[in-house]
Amino acid sequence: MIELHLTLKVPPKKVRTLTEALQALAKCARAEPGCIGVDVYKTVGAPPHTLCYGETWESETGLRRMIASKHFSQLASLMELSTEPPDCQFRFISNIQGLEFAERVKNQL
Repeated sequence: MIELHLTLKVPPKKVRTLTEALQALAKCARAEPGCIGVDVYKTVGAPPHTLCYGETWESETGLRRMIASKHFSQLASLMELSTEPPDCQFRFISNIQGLEFAERVKNQL
């Protein structure tokens, strides 16, 4: 099992729009083979205007397929709206990798 975990700092006027965009992406991800679950949320105690997005995948193969898809390109576009560099992690059972994992996968295509 692998988790994609994303934290974004969002301009106050964009919180609702970005939340709705992430929820739409979550709906699409849930329909993909190998996707176990998706969450869009704000954490208690997080700095204001912080959104979290998480996907859980059965396998690295499913995750790689998602990264190569339009879905991840859309997610990357939303990352660009963050007021600070987004925190994107791929949490494997044995380790956690950052956005460089997605870059390596994209470069292998």
